[in-house]
Amino acid sequence: MANVDIYEVDPWRRGRCEEEHARFVAAGDAEEAAYKVAGEHLHSEGDRRKLRLRVRRLGNGSPPSKLFYAS
Repeated sequence: MANVDIYEVDPWRRGRCEEEHARFVAAGDAEEAAYKVAGEHLHSEGDRRKLRLRVRRLGNGSPPSKLFYAS
């Protein structure tokens, strides 16, 4: 069985993070969590105008948030 963590995925709309619309998903990594919420593959690098999601792994010792951008 694969290692699964809980991720908080915050949508990014109109230039700001909307934490009140956050979703919590179980996934193997941040990329998988972003895909489960967005329904499409997003990129970890890109133009600030195309920012779509902020993904954070929950728990002690978690790495910093990861941002995902549209193609």
